[in-house]
Amino acid sequence: MKKVLLNPKFSISLLLFLFLCVIAFYAPSETMLTQLSPQGNRQMMGYLLKTPNGKLILIDGGTIEDTNQLEEQIEKNGGKVDAWFLTHAHDDHVGAFVQIVKNTDITIDKIYVSPNALDWYAQYEPQRLEFTTEFLETLTGEKLKNKVIEPKVGQEIKIENITVEVLGVRNPEIIENAGNEQSMVLKFKTKKTSFLILGDTGEKSSEKLLQTQKEKLKSDIVQMAHHGQQGATKELYQAIQPKICLWPTPEWLWNNDAGEGMNTGPWKTLETRAWMEELQVQQNYVAKDGKKTIWLE
Repeated sequence: MKKVLLNPKFSISLLLFLFLCVIAFYAPSETMLTQLSPQGNRQMMGYLLKTPNGKLILIDGGTIEDTNQLEEQIEKNGGKVDAWFLTHAHDDHVGAFVQIVKNTDITIDKIYVSPNALDWYAQYEPQRLEFTTEFLETLTGEKLKNKVIEPKVGQEIKIENITVEVLGVRNPEIIENAGNEQSMVLKFKTKKTSFLILGDTGEKSSEKLLQTQKEKLKSDIVQMAHHGQQGATKELYQAIQPKICLWPTPEWLWNNDAGEGMNTGPWKTLETRAWMEELQVQQNYVAKDGKKTIWLE
């Protein structure tokens, strides 16, 4: 039988091609989205996104009581945060962030946040002024010098395979439910999946979003505003048309339980849950059930 001799250059090219095919087959192609769970009895909100090549994006992070959980997650993913989005200046969202900046050596590359000036909070949300002062001082401290960025509406931020579109920033003209209504609204998009962050968006900012961003609101996944109650309006959720809802909600709030059983409290969670049933949402992930990770294509 006649032997067929391969050209050495062709052989090397073939081996290189096969090697690249194997790498492509086994390389991760999806983004990991994790909803954190409350480590105390308070409501909180924290999300992690990890890109296929290992970049770590954080959204809020939770209360002081959630600091250890958040720090462990960051260290588990290499000890570096590539981008940290902070929706608004409430301690149930950014309390853990303040503690990590002040008390750890974790590296943070960029921080995206849209706060008002301290005197605005002193006038319209004085009951939270002590923490707000600490938060703003943390943002302007030497440790975060040149890392803090205030995004603008319409801006797109590219982080590997993720595009973050800014749909809403602070609303200083809204002074009812003042602190919550300052929440940034962010749409995270991968190749096939969209994920909308609402923070603690309320009635007035819902109206503003419907007036200015209605055509961009539709998303596969939505973070339920203000922990799922007395936040975004039904009309806003109807425009979003979510398939999956992520609820940063403890058990007592999920059940509207003030201590005497189901629906004994003043919260509106059951009403919001009914809205999602009407919208035929396919899946609800609730923080009361523990940390949950889903994959975004």
